[in-house]
Amino acid sequence: MDLEKPFGRRELLRAAAYGLVLVWLNAYVCRELFLVQTAWMNSMHGFWIALAERAGDSWFHATWWPYWDCGIPFEFTYAPLIPAMTELWSALRGVPHALAFNVVTGVVYCAGPLTLFLMAWLLTRLPGYSFAAALFYSFTAPTQLFLPDSEFSMTKFWDARRLFVIGLWDETPHLAALALLPLAIVFLSLAIRKRRFAYGAAAVISISLMALASAFGPINVAMAALCLLFVLRREHWKRNVALTAGIGAFAWAICAPYYSPSLLHVIVASTGNHFEGKWDIGSLTTMAMVAVGWVILWRYLPRWTADWRLQFFALFAYLTSSVPMIAAYLHHQFLPQPTRYKLEMELALAPLVVFAARHWFEKAPAPLRNALLFLLLALAGEQLVSHRRFGKVFLHSADVTQTIEYRAATWAEQHLPGVRVMMPGSIGQWANAFTGLHQFSGSSWSMTAYPVQQRGLSGIYNGAETPELDAMVSLAWLKAFGVGAIAVSGPKSEEYWKQFAHPEKFEGVLPALWSEKGVTIYQVPQRTASLAHVVPEADLVRRVPRGPADITAMARYVADLDDPSLPLAELQWEGPNRIRIRTTTSPGQAISIQVSSSPGWRATAAGHERELKTDALGLMWVQPERSGPCEVELTYDGGWELRLCRWISFTSIIALLGVSLFRRRGGRGQRVEHAGSKLVAEL
Repeated sequence: MDLEKPFGRRELLRAAAYGLVLVWLNAYVCRELFLVQTAWMNSMHGFWIALAERAGDSWFHATWWPYWDCGIPFEFTYAPLIPAMTELWSALRGVPHALAFNVVTGVVYCAGPLTLFLMAWLLTRLPGYSFAAALFYSFTAPTQLFLPDSEFSMTKFWDARRLFVIGLWDETPHLAALALLPLAIVFLSLAIRKRRFAYGAAAVISISLMALASAFGPINVAMAALCLLFVLRREHWKRNVALTAGIGAFAWAICAPYYSPSLLHVIVASTGNHFEGKWDIGSLTTMAMVAVGWVILWRYLPRWTADWRLQFFALFAYLTSSVPMIAAYLHHQFLPQPTRYKLEMELALAPLVVFAARHWFEKAPAPLRNALLFLLLALAGEQLVSHRRFGKVFLHSADVTQTIEYRAATWAEQHLPGVRVMMPGSIGQWANAFTGLHQFSGSSWSMTAYPVQQRGLSGIYNGAETPELDAMVSLAWLKAFGVGAIAVSGPKSEEYWKQFAHPEKFEGVLPALWSEKGVTIYQVPQRTASLAHVVPEADLVRRVPRGPADITAMARYVADLDDPSLPLAELQWEGPNRIRIRTTTSPGQAISIQVSSSPGWRATAAGHERELKTDALGLMWVQPERSGPCEVELTYDGGWELRLCRWISFTSIIALLGVSLFRRRGGRGQRVEHAGSKLVAEL
């Protein structure tokens, strides 16, 4: 296919009709997403709703996010595209953020089949087969034949799996990146074949949007680019690699604040601590297995077809399928969360299945072709009805105010103002969709910047084998991180994950403040709810705890927090980026600040800058360098790295727009000059 070849009017109208039908079919299946608020509390939907509701103008400048994990840089929360779209729709339509998120989810659900159709059509100029591939993607779940989510069953092939994972699980950002992938493939293939600036710029924009949607986006693009480099203009492979790398680098520059070097390190470290992301020697073996299969496939592909588009579909399907299949059957992986690549596998299989079958379909006698077409349309109709029934029941309206997540979070906000709380599991994921609570937890484990805080979270959930010891370990961690209240979910509670090994451990140990439906909020004894404390500098935590049960390293520090002989310190938030502390200090004392440390924080006292230091817990502390009353002011500006990344991003966007406008004006001038020369020649 060559986009330079003019499209006929009938061809465009036919493709537009196919596209409209695809959008209507998928919108019909998921139409409740555009109309009602759901309340699937065992999801991370509240996480993205909270980002949309509380981000404000954080999209445009460095901001501290005080709501999760004792505070984190805003850029370290999550990829921003879905929350930003949610906030935009909420502002434009004046609807609640929960409904706006559902609308964005519905748009993503409908966009996937549409962009798949566009990719297949633009690459092949076969709208009918492209429509069939998009239908196959819309109404089947082929991964359930090879990698079933539960017990194997042939009937699961017909499940509405994509609707399920986007409506209940946490895949809206992931599927948003996938919906943009077909466009990135089209533009990247054109950039490699045609060497045109417009195609390269379009590839940069689509790849950037994918990266801003999900961390899966860059990995998906890398896999697709590798497949394209193997099938396109192989005689110029060095130039192709350089061009592709340049496009990728420019896309990174646009997304730089959300993919800074330090954040990339955090993502790698966080996923490495998870059982589905850890890199080991087996990962190298996995890569070798994939390479062997790749070489064999590449060796025999030319014998099967000389069409580069079909070769690309085959390579991409192989690469995306190898990740979850090797993880499932051989228990090896080289990419984090390999089972989630079943979504990529389904997207890649659809065009391969349809276009591989095209050869035999077109060779069949006309009566058989007509009968097969009738059968396929009948199956599509049956699947439409089946998916619609599932969506109607599944995407039902719900009153979120009746959930335990809402009730626990709103009670804590009303009765514990200014107190840092620990909300477990689904309550923590949803708490900031309803309230402005500052939490000890709440973030996504895959992007956590503070491993000791996560170690403490594990210690609170399960710090020892017996309830008595578990309570002691939990209290040490809670007090060390300034937590004044903790919600505990029992085995019969409506909180979904129920992560406490001994939910009864605080009974009779801590005063219960509130209890409902198996969830109890306990008060953690504190001398003061302030997050600033004057302690002997020698008692600051100097050694990183070796594990969740290791509390010896912070024993002296925790004891100091309750020492009445030490001065009190008042900490006041003056917006998310400013903290003011007032206290009195003596020689040998330091001010411990139970807020996560970051290079973006600066401290001043009496008009002079003071060095902010980090203890072994990942919290800040400062030496006031004077005795008597003192006032310390902390301000956050993101630090040089995030500021530089934002400068790179803004500069890259301006450069892309500037070059595009310049080339457009230049092209218009050349066309005018050519027309004038032609007119002069005719005269």
